[in-house]
Amino acid sequence: MPIRIAVVDKDSCQPKKCSQECIRFCPIVRGGKRAIYMDEQLGHPVITDLCTACGICVRKCPFEAITIVNLPSELGEECVHQYGPSGFKLFRLPMPKPGRVLGIIGQ
Repeated sequence: MPIRIAVVDKDSCQPKKCSQECIRFCPIVRGGKRAIYMDEQLGHPVITDLCTACGICVRKCPFEAITIVNLPSELGEECVHQYGPSGFKLFRLPMPKPGRVLGIIGQ
């Protein structure tokens, strides 16, 4: 099953011109947890790992600033490097072997 996440487009989001429907209608927030909240310093909503990507916020946002994104499934191999806790992951990097050339760097 593909992993889905909700993503806020910071340029389209205008929280001062709406009633923050994305937060008010979120079933997780209505249940008492913080799946999406308004970050006053950033000036837009932040979606946390508690979000189930149900899509209600997408339909309620008057500025169409939230989208649901399908993430590719992970490979069965171990991750070589990850950029941050929610960042992308690298798999299958070339491993140098003695006596073999990986690449040539020139001027």
